[in-house]
Amino acid sequence: MFQIDPASCSSERVQRSRRTRMLPAWRLVGAVSSTVFLLATPAGAQDPGAPDVVYYNGKVVTVDDAFGIAEAVAISGGRIVAVGSDEEVAGLAASETRQVDLGGRTMLPGFYDNHVHVGIGGASSADYLEVPTPDDLRAVLEERAAEVLPGEWIVGGLKRPYFHMRMPSRRELDDIAPNHPVALSSGHKMSVNSLALERAGITNDTPNPEDGGWIVREENGEASGVLFETPAQRLITRVIPSEAAQLDDETARQNLRRSLEKFPAMGVTSVNAAGIRPNTFRFVQEVYEKYGDELPRMTMQVRLSPGYDAFDDLDAAVRVSIAELEGLGFKTGFGDDRLKYGAVKMSIDGGIAAPDFWSIDGYDGAVRFDEHGPFEDPDFRGVIRIPEEALYPVSKRAHDLGWQLGIHAIGDGAVEMTVRVLDRILKESPRADHRHFVHHITLVPPEETLRKMAENQIIAASQPNFTYFNTRFMLAAVSGDRLRTQNPQRSLLDQGIRLSYGSDGLPHGPLLGIWAAVTRRGYDGKVYGAEEGVSAEEAIRFYTRETAYMTFDEDERGSIEVGKVADLVVLGEDILTVDPERIRDIPVELTIIDGKEVFSGSHVEPYFQEPPRSR
Repeated sequence: MFQIDPASCSSERVQRSRRTRMLPAWRLVGAVSSTVFLLATPAGAQDPGAPDVVYYNGKVVTVDDAFGIAEAVAISGGRIVAVGSDEEVAGLAASETRQVDLGGRTMLPGFYDNHVHVGIGGASSADYLEVPTPDDLRAVLEERAAEVLPGEWIVGGLKRPYFHMRMPSRRELDDIAPNHPVALSSGHKMSVNSLALERAGITNDTPNPEDGGWIVREENGEASGVLFETPAQRLITRVIPSEAAQLDDETARQNLRRSLEKFPAMGVTSVNAAGIRPNTFRFVQEVYEKYGDELPRMTMQVRLSPGYDAFDDLDAAVRVSIAELEGLGFKTGFGDDRLKYGAVKMSIDGGIAAPDFWSIDGYDGAVRFDEHGPFEDPDFRGVIRIPEEALYPVSKRAHDLGWQLGIHAIGDGAVEMTVRVLDRILKESPRADHRHFVHHITLVPPEETLRKMAENQIIAASQPNFTYFNTRFMLAAVSGDRLRTQNPQRSLLDQGIRLSYGSDGLPHGPLLGIWAAVTRRGYDGKVYGAEEGVSAEEAIRFYTRETAYMTFDEDERGSIEVGKVADLVVLGEDILTVDPERIRDIPVELTIIDGKEVFSGSHVEPYFQEPPRSR
């Protein structure tokens, strides 16, 4: 039935309209957590209970339990106070109420991205001296080289995904900045020049780290200047002076602000930041205190690194990580409706773009690197960054302290181990409604692993855009059924596993992710595993209400229901009836957070179309 806030029952005007209206054909179910008094008002005075704004003449996709469709929404004080037909909601408006004609456009709950990356800048973040594309490399580096003294480090990042398939060599960097040691990171890979290799003591005879990672070499055995994975990158980062990575506080805050400002144009009203180090918490808090009204709501995952990505000694890694966790003094859920702490994040294996995710079976035609250059290694199974003997004690302590766990596991081997550890912890220390989750799950894990996920109610935090973008890298690692069913969706749902959706910070908005989830198209236009696809309705739910559930926010966000916060997005076309192949081209035209319009225009998120290149 049509609903408004029940506290408005004292309003003679609303009571009269309730008696005369017909019930709508759709159903709305909502938890009421806001009170708005709609009181009778003397003629000529403002109605203190009137909505601030009414959006009408639209297709309002509520994403409630019944996935109902309405026409209009009324908002007051940043919350939804009525949802229904145009006639019903218009009856609540007063002369001072702003009324917005949607012109038949589609309104959805604001998208909630389950996995973004934001940074303040510095050697640990690709947001410091960001190089957007290969075409920008020379200009950006030359500008920075002119700003710093010869011999000083230039530290920065290469923007994903534009550098993953081809990282700059030391010779390219030498040509641009021969008088400065240069280190440019792109997540799982880093490019350095000859002077940086010299400062780090890396020669053609330096062996690869024993705990994972490679010094990529040319055919003649010379170091190319490209390093794979953190253990190899640490050979460089440990010799970078701390001041080279230091930013003044205001620059750090503005870098963080800029990394968040892009989301409203994508229709994203909430983000789960998947991994923020404790030493940067204060910057996030300061940015939200000053600019929070213009930014998406954020849940922060606390990143811990009790493995080879940060330590050579696992015992020390576990000891330091647990001490770091115990020293925080808070746990999951601490904060407010704008900024709060979420799960603990740890990364079990490598990535897709290397590729070096941890697979149960060997890669198909995998390329590795030794002192003689690249070679085929059919036994290569990827990288284990945090082995089980480190993951278990840190996860167990976090769980016992009341933290939620959100673990990065891409390959089926990493997922199997992660779920085995979570299953053990939940048997030893049962906890209702823990909502632990696993990020990525890009290869279908064994049936027993899926069963344990379902039994333990472990959530899959998936990134559907991987099906599109990461196919280029998966082709270098797997084939056959493993390639077809990469980035599984339906296989998880059929086991009773809950899904949430996000982007992993790639330059893809939710609409491309929904398109990829529905069509299962890769970057090459081919369909990979159509049987793993989901419907547009399911994908919308996973990108809104299910991510809100994952972060314990389903009573406040994720659907258009009375009492919830007014976080909304208006699209230029009807996502439920448009040709599924065109979903990624639907423009975002309006984004509303807390009842305020934070983006207005026509934004279509670009998608990466460069053909694959050999590594």
